[in-house]
Amino acid sequence: MKFKVGDRVKFLNESGGGIVSKIIGPSLVNVSISDGFDIPYMTSELLKIEVEAPPNSPKHMFNEDFDVKLNSQPQTIYEEDERNLILINNSSKGQVAEGIYFAFVPQDQKWLITGLLDLYLVNHTPYDILYSLFIEKDKGGFTGFDYGSVNSSSMVLLDSLERYKINDWERGIVQVLFHRDKSQKVLSPVNTAFKLRLPRFYNESSYNESAIIEGRSMLVSISSLGSVQTMAESDKPEKEDTPNISVTRAMEVKPENIIDKHRTSPREAVVDLHIYELVENEHDLDNNEKLKIQINYFTSCLENAIANNLQKVIFIHGVGSGVLKTMIREILKDYPNLSRQDASMQQFGYGATEIIIR
Repeated sequence: MKFKVGDRVKFLNESGGGIVSKIIGPSLVNVSISDGFDIPYMTSELLKIEVEAPPNSPKHMFNEDFDVKLNSQPQTIYEEDERNLILINNSSKGQVAEGIYFAFVPQDQKWLITGLLDLYLVNHTPYDILYSLFIEKDKGGFTGFDYGSVNSSSMVLLDSLERYKINDWERGIVQVLFHRDKSQKVLSPVNTAFKLRLPRFYNESSYNESAIIEGRSMLVSISSLGSVQTMAESDKPEKEDTPNISVTRAMEVKPENIIDKHRTSPREAVVDLHIYELVENEHDLDNNEKLKIQINYFTSCLENAIANNLQKVIFIHGVGSGVLKTMIREILKDYPNLSRQDASMQQFGYGATEIIIR
């Protein structure tokens, strides 16, 4: 089933429901629940609710309402259709070589050098792509700005820029992987370092009509499709100065027993879920992101402990606002062979839960 942002959904494997707040991928979405938190769910675990039944049709059996308000964050929450805009193909405006582009499109086409600029990543190729985008900092190093996928012959809105923020985009790196269901060749990944000429943004002649963008825009080529090398084991360099394309063989990866690092004895473990124990730099995360990391780590450790026949696991979650503790106890309701209680106050204080695995 296909979902979009704003859909009301019911959980199939547990009580309650919420509203889809973000499309993460084809089979994974974020659902905003009544407590105000966004939790990732597989689409196979959700059922879309028809809030209003069509005329002359019976009322939908799952017509429920959930007291959920979506966070207003248009820069990070996109509907699936909004992030994949079909490109305009107007040959009367000329031809554009197949490739990957940045497109800087003035929102007000009457005032090209003032006002907001919409920045798109344009996939003008017959391949679907995965991309990762890094912005270079003034003092060195990079900031990961965005990553995701773009369908063939489509483009995705990356940002809407105030003119004074263009300087932030002067230098960076774009990485691209190409995919096609059926193809005679496999394309190599693209790594392109870009440097924008900032004075161009204040010259009206820099914005032109093209065959792939509606209105006047500035196109910056990231990589032309014709320049992308192919990857194959049979490929051999024709010249000595031609770089080799390293192709590695796929190997099965054995899953890591994540609970091993927390064992205190062969059948027991203690897991500290404080965010500073799980990430190197917690200051770059908001509260929702911290909670997701903690819940994901809790679930992974719990499942791994069950799979490895542990008898007891203590999770240290702290006191705080009590949200993490509440979420943990809600999750534990789905495990009938577990029992839980507050851990030893003398040893762990008030902020720990002891789980017995039967």
